[in-house]
Amino acid sequence: MGRSDEEEAEEVRVSIPQEPAWRALRRAQATRARAARETLPEGKLPTSDAARRFWSRRTWSELAAVPAVSQVVLALVREGAGLEPLGAYAAIAADEVRHAALSRALAERLGGYDEDVPEGLDFAPRSLAAPSDVPVAVWALANGCFSETVSLALIRARHAATRQPVVRAALAETLKDEALHVRVAWHFAGEVLPNLSKTARVDLGGYGAELAEMIRRTFGTLGLPKATERRERALRDDTAAAGLGALPAAQENALVTAALEDVAGRLRRLGVRVR
Repeated sequence: MGRSDEEEAEEVRVSIPQEPAWRALRRAQATRARAARETLPEGKLPTSDAARRFWSRRTWSELAAVPAVSQVVLALVREGAGLEPLGAYAAIAADEVRHAALSRALAERLGGYDEDVPEGLDFAPRSLAAPSDVPVAVWALANGCFSETVSLALIRARHAATRQPVVRAALAETLKDEALHVRVAWHFAGEVLPNLSKTARVDLGGYGAELAEMIRRTFGTLGLPKATERRERALRDDTAAAGLGALPAAQENALVTAALEDVAGRLRRLGVRVR
């Protein structure tokens, strides 16, 4: 007889420990928040159609992270987490709103923010805001272990390659937050994932494989429909050539692939094999 949805969900619900490390992470977040930049610095920016569209996409990506992290917060409350992890993820959600605002401001100054997501792209911030009873381990795996880790690798490389002062400042601001977000995510994973049942870890591994394919399309350009892929690769290549915050598409795809391999290795050490 098959298991009910409730029985399957229960297998990935675990007791979330309360440890001093969480308080240290929250103190680090509070220190970072006091130094956080809320607006772009002054400075002239060129008009660039490729760059304004690239930074519009970055805005959509940051917007999608807001409901995704909010789902972690809601799941933490449902599953009885303490205030330290709850506060850490609530702060991450606020960071993502600020990142979206900085990205949108860049798009505006580069020629105009584009609100319309072109056909063929998987950005859907509103759909992620639908009510969900998915367990916290699933949301944390998706948003933290995968999205934040890949995002950190890309932003670090983009920052290193960008010389335009205003764009570089925006990347630096996001980079500081992402590094802390990744610390929070993997600390949480280390507490939760090893304690899941074998069945739950196998299921998470299968879900992780689906996530990896989605990330190759949204953070990179691999797996997109051919016409869409050509357009998105050209957009990154042109933005990179102008020095306005992207890397060439081939380099970004390689970084995404390497980051996903790193994620899979780290998850394997926590008992989750991405299939």
